[in-house]
Amino acid sequence: MSDRMGSAGVLRFEAADVTGTHCVQVDDVECGLPAGAVAQALASRMSLPENVPWGLRDDSNSALLDDDKPIGDQVDRTNDVKLTVTPKTHLG
Repeated sequence: MSDRMGSAGVLRFEAADVTGTHCVQVDDVECGLPAGAVAQALASRMSLPENVPWGLRDDSNSALLDDDKPIGDQVDRTNDVKLTVTPKTHLG
């Protein structure tokens, strides 16, 4: 089992904002938390604008995580997890 997942379903990962300006190491996210809640908490921690809806992208495969699903179910916890906090935008 990888050291990226701690005891009791706690996920460890590196997160950066989409510009690469802010980067944080996260060691204590419960795997069962919805990805959307984690994205908003990370955006707040990085002092990103509060009036923007934020999401997470898995850097290993460029997939956007589903806000409503548990973060631990959407990332490969056997490898180093790196996520990008990205604004959700809708065109047109």
